[in-house]
Parts: sequence; C-alpha cells; structure tokens
Amino acid sequence: MSRLPWILIALASVARADPDPAPPNASPAPPPPAPAPVPSPAPAPAPAPPPSPEASPPVRGQETIILIDERPRGGTGELTSADPAARDRRRALAFTSFVTVIHVDERAGETRGVAEAVGASVGADTRSLGGLGGFSSIAVRGAGAGQTQVSVDGVPVSRLGSVTADLSRFELDSFDEVELYRGAVPVTLGGAGVGGALDLRTRIGRAATGERWRLTLGGGSYGARGLRLRYGDGDPDVDRGVTASVGYAGATGDYRFFDDGGTMLAPDDDRIATRINNGYDQLDGLVRVGGVAGARRWQVGLRGLAKRQGVPGTGWAQAAHTRLDTVGGTLDGAVDVDEPGGHLGVTARGAGFVAIEAQAFRDPDDEIGVGAQDRRYLTLGAGGQGAVGWRRGRHHVAAALEGRGDRYRDREVGMAGTTTAGTRLGAALALGDDVGLTPRLALEPALRLEALRTAPLVDRTDTGAPAAPPRTELLTSPRLGARLLAADDLALKASVGRYARVPTALELFGDRGFFVGRPDLRTETGWAGDLGVVYAPAAAWRAIDRVFVEAAAFAARPVDVIAVVSTGGLVARPVNLPGADLRGVELSAGLRLARAVSLVGNYTFQDPVQRSAQGSLDGKLLPGRPRHAGYARVDVARVWRARQGSVYADLAYQAGSFLDEANLAAVPPRTLVGVGAKVELGGGVALGLEVKNLLDRRTETVALDPPPRPDLTAVPRAIADVAGFPLPGRALYLRLDVAR
Repeated sequence: MSRLPWILIALASVARADPDPAPPNASPAPPPPAPAPVPSPAPAPAPAPPPSPEASPPVRGQETIILIDERPRGGTGELTSADPAARDRRRALAFTSFVTVIHVDERAGETRGVAEAVGASVGADTRSLGGLGGFSSIAVRGAGAGQTQVSVDGVPVSRLGSVTADLSRFELDSFDEVELYRGAVPVTLGGAGVGGALDLRTRIGRAATGERWRLTLGGGSYGARGLRLRYGDGDPDVDRGVTASVGYAGATGDYRFFDDGGTMLAPDDDRIATRINNGYDQLDGLVRVGGVAGARRWQVGLRGLAKRQGVPGTGWAQAAHTRLDTVGGTLDGAVDVDEPGGHLGVTARGAGFVAIEAQAFRDPDDEIGVGAQDRRYLTLGAGGQGAVGWRRGRHHVAAALEGRGDRYRDREVGMAGTTTAGTRLGAALALGDDVGLTPRLALEPALRLEALRTAPLVDRTDTGAPAAPPRTELLTSPRLGARLLAADDLALKASVGRYARVPTALELFGDRGFFVGRPDLRTETGWAGDLGVVYAPAAAWRAIDRVFVEAAAFAARPVDVIAVVSTGGLVARPVNLPGADLRGVELSAGLRLARAVSLVGNYTFQDPVQRSAQGSLDGKLLPGRPRHAGYARVDVARVWRARQGSVYADLAYQAGSFLDEANLAAVPPRTLVGVGAKVELGGGVALGLEVKNLLDRRTETVALDPPPRPDLTAVPRAIADVAGFPLPGRALYLRLDVAR
C-alpha cells in the first residue's frame, strides 16, 4: 500500500543518507553536519551495500557509519556531468529486488507519457488502445496486466472495480521518479502479483536541478497540446518543503491508419481511413507538503484528475458518439518517527489514504457492446497502515499491519435502470527481516498474510439473477531474497516468493454490456523467482567514464490464470486457465563515452506458455505476450558557453504475438524509430523537438500458415497493441520549458 519502514530500518545504522547516495569511492566531499535529520524512506527493502575495502568507513560492532557525498544530481546535465558513477549505482548494488528507476528530470524537453517511458524499460510491455490519451496498461515478465501493482506515492491505484490501472491518466512530468520492481516486490507494497509493481513518486520541494518554477508548453501532430506549471520550494529533509502543480493535456487523435474492414482474408475492402472520436482533454493537479520536526518526518498530499475522452472502438467499426468521462481524487498522508523509545534502533510509521473515482460511460447508439448504454460507476477506497522496525545486531526487523476497504457501484441511468453494488474489506500483516550474515552477504525473508472479504455484488432490481455468495479469502505470500556483494562493483541477487491476484468486480459480475462476468472466478496464485547480477563500477575506465550492466533470469508458475476470452461476436468473458509457465531472461546495459555519448539498451526474452488439459491449447503462448522485445537509445550532448545541447535517436522492437489462446490470430512484429533534439537557450529556457515513428510504419505483413489459397500467403495488418486498435504513424512534437 505504501512504502513501509524497510528503509527506515535499513538506514537506522547510517549517519546520514540520500535516496541514491554517491558510492563510497566517489570523489571526496565534506561530511554532512551533525546531528542530521533522517531522510525520507527510500523505496526499497534493503540497506546500503557494504563499503569497498579501499574506502571502508569506521565500523562499531554491527553498525556501519557512512559519510555521504552531498553533491546534487539530476536533470539533463547527467549526460555530461563529471560523476563517473551511474545515478542509481548504490541502489542497484544494495537492493535485493531488481528495480528500474526512470528519472523524469533527465528526460526534460521530451513528450513522453508514463506508459511510453515504462515500456522502454527492460522486462516491461505497455499496451494501449491507440493514440494519445488512450487506455494504457503494463505487463511485466510475461504476466497479465492485472498482475502488476501500480501505486502513486504509495497509494494503490487498483480497486475493487478494476485491478488494471490506466497509465494514460498520469502525466510523466507530474512525477519525480518512476520505479518499476520486476519480480520480487516488498510484501509491504501490497502483495503484488507475479508481474511486480510500479511506483510513481512525487518530489517535494525544489526540482533536482534547483529551480522553483517550471512552465512547460507543448504541441504537435494530431492536435496534441499540453501545458504544465510546477512550483516547489523548501527542503523536507531540513525543515519543510512544498510542491504544487497543475497541468492540461489533450489531443484530437485524428491520424490515418490501415483498415482491413475486419476481413483479414479479403483484401478487396482494404483502405486507408481516419481515426474518429479519438480525442481527449485532461486536467490534473496536485499539492504535496512534507517536513521534519525533531525525530518526526511527515508528508501529506492531494491529487485530482478530470478527463473527457472519446471511445473510438475498433478501426474497422469505429464508434462516433461513445464517450467516457472520469473525475477522481486521492488524499494521503504519513508520519515517520525515528527511535521513539530512545537509542534502541526503533522506527515507526503511520499512513493512510482516501480515494474517490466517478465515471460516466455513454454509448447511445449501441456502437460498442451489445446494446445502448448510459452507465455511472463510483468507486470509494480508504486504507491505513501502522508499522514498526527494530535494528538489533545483524537483524533489521519490520512488522506492519494494514487495513483497506473498497466500495463499488455500477448504476444504469433510466427508468428501468439497474444497480450493482458491493464492498471489499481487507486486512494484512507483513513481517520481514534483513539479516546480515556476513559483511557482504544478506538474506531477506518476508511473509505477508492477507484476509479479504468481498460482499455480493448483486443487481438489486433483477430478481431473476442468481445470488452470489460472499467471498472470503485467506492469502499467504512468503518470500525469500538474498544478495551478495561479490566485489566492490558486482552484486549477485536472487529471490523466490508466492503471490496472488484476486478477481475484480468487472471480472466477477460483468458490465451488462460486452463483458460477461463469472461470480465463481477463482483467485490467481503463483510462485515466482529470479536470479541475476549487477555490475556498476564507480570509477571511469579511460574514455568509458560510466558503465552499468544488469542481467537476470526469471520464472513463474501461476495457477488458475485469469484470462479474457471471446465467446462469439463482441462479447467476452473471463475464465480460469489451469496454469501457465512464465520464464525468460533480461539484459540491460548503459555506458557513456568521454562525457559526450551515452548509449543505453535492453533486451527481454520471455516464453509464457499455457498449461492445459486441452491438447490444442497446451504449450501455446499466452495471448498478447511477445517473446522478444528490445530498446536502444543513443544521446550525444555537448556544453557550449554554459549551455547544453543534445540530439538523440531510439529504436524499439517488439516481436509478433497472438490475440487468441489457440495462437491463430497473429499480431505483426514492429520496429519503431524516433529522433529528437534539445537545446538550452539561456535564462532557464529550453527547447525540445522530437519525431516519433520516423519511418511512418503503420502496417506490417503477416504470413498465413497455412495459407488459405496459393495466391494468398501473407496479408497486411495495422500496427497495434490490441486487436483492431491501430497506433499512429509519424508524429512531430515541439516543447518549450521555462525554469526559474
């Protein structure tokens, strides 16, 4: 639910720390003043790694005192900075989890949403319904989209109504960091599924590069436009800090696409069409305040969103009048106390949140689903958490107690309208330890016990509907992690754990439209594990002045896999597949040459196959999971007269996948190329220009195996993430940033 005191425990032995402190053998810097306030907890369940022998700080028993380099880092200046270490070096070496950190400030001047930024990360695959502002979800390591927990400042986004978070609602510029946990996830993050967890974090106070104000203006192809104003001041680690921002984003979304008329094997009706009813307008805002008072650290935040969007339907059967409107908000707060009982190494935390979301879905002309609809959805959520941590000798012990409730209502507007409503209550106990067996080897056992009760979501006006009994579930999620600092710059990691994902209201009871629910749907559970290595040197090697390499192998074996299948026509329903085997490898690397040329890239191989008693399905790939995916980017940056300019190019590749369980309906592979340039004009003004899908790839050819006739061995298909929802072609975007 929120980031509990894993790091408060871990940092209890550190004189002063930063969420990403410089490595022990970084250039010398003055030690921080004493006494220093304890910083906000970093989002990972492990202490800092043991220092290198050549830079060993003093050790008193089991307590290690580390002096931290206080130099600020951040912004696009990371491309040319003198620091030879990767920004997240210590985090990568110290934590048991494999975590990808996306620093938003390093991408200043670019037009990228949360889904696009996360999709370029190793092990992650984002899928959208096409166009700017379209519904976007994330899948990690071959798991389904609903198996990746998404949280904003520690508040879980998934609800009883929908476990799959829509990433298109979140503007990347409204956050400071985006953290993707792949596989092993701290049990205190809510017992995430086999797909890991995504945490979006807001910075409190000034930006990483020091400015208080930042105004961003942007626009581009397909009617894209955006404006954002951010203010931040103070320092929550010293006294008090505040951040406030408001932003608008919108687009027309009227791009051209290939339309096969819904008849893949009949090329006579193929044509180029224009996307309609694909626009959106979104307004979001936030205020977040935090500070320190003695041994107490506190923060409170309010975030709101309003969005209007068209629902265009599939490319071959576009919907001209269907719309979805969303209004929602979240209020959360937390207080952390360090050593409330004196010098006993004890920490404590209290946190809570309330959330509300209202949606209106209108399909007056029966363009989507199986009938005209005018529905209102309302979801209320609240949760609280109390936690304590204790440091004793080699042990850093944590315990947390959580409570959470969701209320969901689906109401049909009209004289004969129906209402479906229900609640879900949950409580969880999380226990964990970080055991330093040796100065370089640590084990991290953890256990999460969770109880959930879902009240019947019944249609109160439909007396003929079968009664759905209450669901009570007890879930156990044990986990064990290990890390070994094999050398000063080399860490080995491993973890294994059990996870669970409960069905949503939509999956249990449907939407009275094109989605038919199943009240008897079972909770998906599974075991998952990984093993990998991280190499992150702190010193330059001749012209190569920064290196980072990470490699991991993963596997998972879920049972009662929740999958959505077509039952004919436009109607779909969820089912429990007997099981699946998910396995694969990840490789990511980055290096910088002569403080001018930066290269990053990653590759993911996954082999997610079904286990089924039905011979035609057993061994087939799970739908929507490409086996190969890769991403590469090169940046060239130079500083001239104290102003930095850079150009970059990136390439994203994704292998083909399938839309169905039998692997008959193929999705074509794709390769997308983008280029861009950014330049500082002086006076805090920067200009950015980028072109996405430079080669204007809108179709790919799919081979037919077996071909239906000798003269039809392959057909063109529109590039898409989801069947029938085409992605846009070449697009140009311009952005202006003014910072003070």
